[in-house]
Amino acid sequence: MADITGCILIDARSAGSRLPRQLAVVAPLARADTFFLGIIDDTGDARLPRMAHRYGARLLSVLPAPPGQRINDAIAHSQGPVLIFPGIGNATSSEALSRLAAEVAAGRVDVALLPTLQRGPLWRLLAWLRLGRLPRGEGLCLSRAWFERIGGCDPELDDAALDELLERLRACGARTRPTDA
Repeated sequence: MADITGCILIDARSAGSRLPRQLAVVAPLARADTFFLGIIDDTGDARLPRMAHRYGARLLSVLPAPPGQRINDAIAHSQGPVLIFPGIGNATSSEALSRLAAEVAAGRVDVALLPTLQRGPLWRLLAWLRLGRLPRGEGLCLSRAWFERIGGCDPELDDAALDELLERLRACGARTRPTDA
């Protein structure tokens, strides 16, 4: 087995009915044995084990908690120096994720925004500049070292867990940038 480049984590509760589409986009990376693909589950949905098997993912069962805590719990059971959180329901192509993970792994950038399939690069850049946070549906690709350095996600936060993580990363000097990958 090749060294694991990155860890792709998708929260089943947040993804909802879009989970199979997200998994279909990122599954080629997991099949190549260079990415760990994990489904974070606090739902106990009986369909998830079959879905995880179908897409080459590992089901990471966690206790019911806010998304920030679920992400922290799942990362403790994952591997890889790069963490990828695809946007809710809008995962980009597996090729783009692979390129971004390689860039983060090489240390050229610490954090990159993952584009959605529905919005163009100009919209993302304007949203980034205007809000300084993740537009709804965007995701993150970041180094595990930075995630651990700032203490992970705030375990109390719900939908804003990744937004707040990005804000803290930027405040601590992580090299962040929007992406057009």
